Amino acid sequence: MKKNVSIFVVVAFFISCSGVKKSNERELRVFAAASLTDVITDIAENFEQEYDVTVKLNLAASGTLARQIDQGAEADVYLSANKNWMDFLVDNQKTKETAVFAKNDLVLISPQNKDFRFEKVDSLLTNSESKIAIGDPGFVPAGKYAIQVFDYYQLNIDDRYLQSQNVRSALMMVELEEADFGVVYKTDALQSKKVKVIYTFPEETHKPVEYFRALISDKDLAKQFYDYLYSAETENVLTNYSFIID
Repeated sequence: MKKNVSIFVVVAFFISCSGVKKSNERELRVFAAASLTDVITDIAENFEQEYDVTVKLNLAASGTLARQIDQGAEADVYLSANKNWMDFLVDNQKTKETAVFAKNDLVLISPQNKDFRFEKVDSLLTNSESKIAIGDPGFVPAGKYAIQVFDYYQLNIDDRYLQSQNVRSALMMVELEEADFGVVYKTDALQSKKVKVIYTFPEETHKPVEYFRALISDKDLAKQFYDYLYSAETENVLTNYSFIID
């Protein structure tokens, strides 16, 4: 009697494992920069409906995600808001393919109910009373771009900018009026009803804001999604969210 129970348990175990493996084959793990939250959610939902799969999103700062992947986190596709973090994974041989995904604008925002009049943006930012929210330059690409902007205008405001864990957190600080200004991506700013764009930084003030896609795993499904990011359907979603498509 015990022998039969043991056989049943073993058979049940293999059936269970087989089911898990099959389920995992229809799951896709996408690591994406926080500034892509809205657009990648829509793209993932479209892909799920078209291919009958489950897409699991891991949304955080590009640097945080890149380090997770380098340390062994299971990812199928990675979307970075910065070329340096993409190159970090390429150099560490964690990628199969890479390409530019989309582009964006860098903007200065303020709370919707505030009214600032200015002729030059650098004179506005030199106000000794103002606080400026940016992403942590050590991990957040938008934060790095912000520092490049400050350097371009030769602004000495190290004691006045507030660092956040990602660009969405910087946006929230302005929404909550914890900061007078924020340096974020245009696409993020347009999703909020609590802030307004008061200035778009010219291209010469910072490096190009480019998003990159990387194929991480060997799964066929991962390659399908990687290629789907270059489809007409995806371009329509990106355009709807005001991303720049070449």
